[in-house]
Amino acid sequence: MARPDLLEIGIYSIPDAAELVGAPQASVRVWVEGHTGKQEPVIINQLGRVGDRTAVSFANLMELRFIARFAKAGVNLREIRRIMSEARETLSHPHPFATKTVFRTDGRKIVAEIARRNGLMLVYDLRSKNYEIPSVVMKSLREDVVFDPQGEAIEWTPRPKIAPNVIVHPRIEFGHPVLKGSNIPTDAIARAVKVEGSAQFVADIFEIPVRHVREAVKFEENLAIAA
Repeated sequence: MARPDLLEIGIYSIPDAAELVGAPQASVRVWVEGHTGKQEPVIINQLGRVGDRTAVSFANLMELRFIARFAKAGVNLREIRRIMSEARETLSHPHPFATKTVFRTDGRKIVAEIARRNGLMLVYDLRSKNYEIPSVVMKSLREDVVFDPQGEAIEWTPRPKIAPNVIVHPRIEFGHPVLKGSNIPTDAIARAVKVEGSAQFVADIFEIPVRHVREAVKFEENLAIAA
């Protein structure tokens, strides 16, 4: 099988992915690599190892968002693994949680039923007369993502409340966080502010709005806290 084009699908190390989805590195490593002789990985990794490090793709990163949300909801890892595996088989897609399918009516019902059978606490929707994953959860996961015409996730805003102009896109800077429009990496902005000591000065240098500079700095500070 041909190796994916690294310029097209994004590259994230385990620490990078953990920071972005807001989960412990140790947990993300288990989700991606499994435990030798004990547990299988939860996702199908598109990349495996890049150089001497384990890396995941943007599609994998989108899956890790869901896993992190399930884990925070108190769902056992064994049950999460079953949910992911059954969803792949039922929806006939290797990475269903990186697609719009899980948000469409039929796909949402299928995922909710799979989740219910595997222990996820759901709510009963009186209008549809079906168990549903709480709408507030699905809404937050859907609204922060842009999908292409085929329904594949292609852009994510990881921290929309504090940094609405910071995105990750697999075809920009290998999928690492950048400012929307200028495509300047947020870590470069944060480093510049630290060196220069002025957000306005850095904004002038890069010819971007000062609010974008401040968003980039807040974003990087948030990642450091998440780590």
